[in-house]
Amino acid sequence: MSDRGGIDFADMPFRVFAAAFAALLLIACIPLFLTPLPPLVDYPNHLARMHVLAALSGSPTLRQFYALAWRPLPDLAMDVLVPPLLGVMSLSTAGKLFLVATYFSSTGGVAVLHRALQGRWSAWSLTAFLLVYNRLLLWGFINFLFGLGLAFCALAGWIALRERGIAVRLGFGVLAALTVYFAHLMAFGIFGAMVAGYEAGRLWRDREAAAGAVLVLLLSFLPSLVLFAAAFVPLHVATAIGSGIRFARPVRKLDLPFSVFDLYSRPFDIACFALAVIGAAFAYWRGWLRVASAAAAPLVVLALLYVVMPDTLFGATGADRRMPLAMALLLIGGSAWQTPFARQGRLFLSAAFVLFALRLGVVAAVWQGSGALYADLLAGLDSLPVGAPVAVAFADAEVNVEATPLLHFPVLAVARRDAFVPTLFAYATQQPIAFTRVYGAIADQLSAGALWRFYVDGGAPLPPEVARALARCRYITFAGRQPFTLRAGSGLQPVFISPRFQIYRLPGTPP
Repeated sequence: MSDRGGIDFADMPFRVFAAAFAALLLIACIPLFLTPLPPLVDYPNHLARMHVLAALSGSPTLRQFYALAWRPLPDLAMDVLVPPLLGVMSLSTAGKLFLVATYFSSTGGVAVLHRALQGRWSAWSLTAFLLVYNRLLLWGFINFLFGLGLAFCALAGWIALRERGIAVRLGFGVLAALTVYFAHLMAFGIFGAMVAGYEAGRLWRDREAAAGAVLVLLLSFLPSLVLFAAAFVPLHVATAIGSGIRFARPVRKLDLPFSVFDLYSRPFDIACFALAVIGAAFAYWRGWLRVASAAAAPLVVLALLYVVMPDTLFGATGADRRMPLAMALLLIGGSAWQTPFARQGRLFLSAAFVLFALRLGVVAAVWQGSGALYADLLAGLDSLPVGAPVAVAFADAEVNVEATPLLHFPVLAVARRDAFVPTLFAYATQQPIAFTRVYGAIADQLSAGALWRFYVDGGAPLPPEVARALARCRYITFAGRQPFTLRAGSGLQPVFISPRFQIYRLPGTPP
């Protein structure tokens, strides 16, 4: 408690902290209640995969197109947690519940880490809610965000048990590493980097027991690395992994930190980012905030990794763009107010809450508008017959974040109509499902960009392999960032027409 009998926001009783945390989490979830489909780029694809995992064994229609391919892969958080829920709730509800769990994981992980480092619950750690809505979420990288929260919880446990016996530390380390590994590979790497940084910082300050610390560190991660090798080596992906490493322009590293605030309005988001950075920098400069010594080395390690991190790693794009959020959350969890909140501290918290409310209001407005459009377009998908093979066409410019992304919207036909859709995520190194042999060959040949260029842009004729694969489909969908029309004489029969999303039946196929 503070000297005046009020709550000391730098050292809060747990019940008060838990109530504040729950209230902020509920407020952060408001946009989820305003739309039938959260407008996250990859999210429809994730939902479709959940349906396949849950329904495949009982659906002969789905078994024509898809097969299970369980292996000890990372990136399985949603795949393990959501399908069992579909026996008691709808796919839409289960998906939103996982998003709530993701919000809870990312913010709760920061709070738990702060508690482990500082020995108290503080309102400062609640500023992590400012970063719930970020560019990574809009892309739909929800397994990573969920796994990142687990990584912070695991780091907190590692720190809390640092003075316990080797057996206890090793047992926890193995379990924590495996849990984060199965949630997401990138989160696992970040957890390993943070633990290595923490132990390096400890050894720098105290050289005793170095051998034991290094042994526990190595043995804790060994089982996960063995599983990684067991999952990837049989797939003969060494060449693919090597060729799939790609670096973006170095100057891009200067822009990516903005992604933690980048949403829908560039001027508004830049203003919010500037206010947050200037406010935090001022608080550190005045000495109100200070980074714990135990968090300094992990921050340095993540920063160095960010500098050398490629854009594409192990087949996953945007590897380096995930690092700024991890560093920002670690900075929050690893910092603390040095004195009880005086007037300036309360003003700082009030300003942070106002900023959170403003950003949340923008997200809520955009998601409500997106929800109205999605509700109309879902009726189009529902007009497809059950089990129809559906080709997908979109322009290259569609692969981007926008207010109402339609890039993966057609894949919901898998969940709603048990359809074959070639753009379903079924990568051998990332998902536990695969196309059957026949339909996998079709999916490999159906180029969404080539179909768009032929039917919309009026470009060159379809390559022969694309034309042959298209002949195996009954319908084709088109999705664009802007309204569009097909070129004259396409020969396609309209089924559902809206400005940005259209469905056609291919000539010579039954309705």
